Amino acid sequence: MSRAKTLSNIRLVTFDLFDTLYTPAESIGVTYARPLQRQGFKNIRPEVVGDGFARAFKEIHDKYPCYGRAQGMTSTQWWEQVIALTWSYACKIDIKEHPNLLAEREALIARFATSEGYTMFNDVPRVLQYLQRKEIKLGVISNMDEYAESVLQSLGIRQYFDFVLKSISVGVEKPDTKMFEMALGAVNVRPYDALHVGDSERLDYLPARSVGMEARLVDRTRRAVDIDFSEKYIGSLSDLIKVI
Repeated sequence: MSRAKTLSNIRLVTFDLFDTLYTPAESIGVTYARPLQRQGFKNIRPEVVGDGFARAFKEIHDKYPCYGRAQGMTSTQWWEQVIALTWSYACKIDIKEHPNLLAEREALIARFATSEGYTMFNDVPRVLQYLQRKEIKLGVISNMDEYAESVLQSLGIRQYFDFVLKSISVGVEKPDTKMFEMALGAVNVRPYDALHVGDSERLDYLPARSVGMEARLVDRTRRAVDIDFSEKYIGSLSDLIKVI
């Protein structure tokens, strides 16, 4: 078993959102397939819709990064394109030819603007409360749109964070280290007194470490006892309580 490294100097902890604090309430394929099924499209397979979403998301993101901020798009317009393209890839339809799907698309966007679309991990409130009691500054660094705020509010945890850095607002995305530098500057904390927690080595761990912050990857799927707390991985957010 690895020995826990004490992080008693930490004055700021920042978190990723997606798959760190919360995760979709069900698979994206199931959620995006349901409107099609409701409108009478037969033999819709959620796994095919999920593949279509992954393809559509990448295509729209590559074309319009930061939710189309540079192109003057709203995040709603951005997601409208993702959803329409997802359904096009999944069942070869043009949403303009199916007026009922326009309302379904609006409802789908609204679903993911609140806690309805997500499940918060059970360890989150306890850890945030613990860190706040220790007077540690808390923040979010996320490649998210403005709905990040309403989701956090709906989950009942927005009040714990001193700031929420969203890519749609700041115009850059992780792994750009500027986001991490902005977080440090927001509360005037030195890099070696800060810790970032996320689930992606490329987007979270490596850029945080490159600016001098401590960083940990949360991996709730692993069962090995030596993931208890290491120099890189934690098995749950609750492991932070052991060392901070």
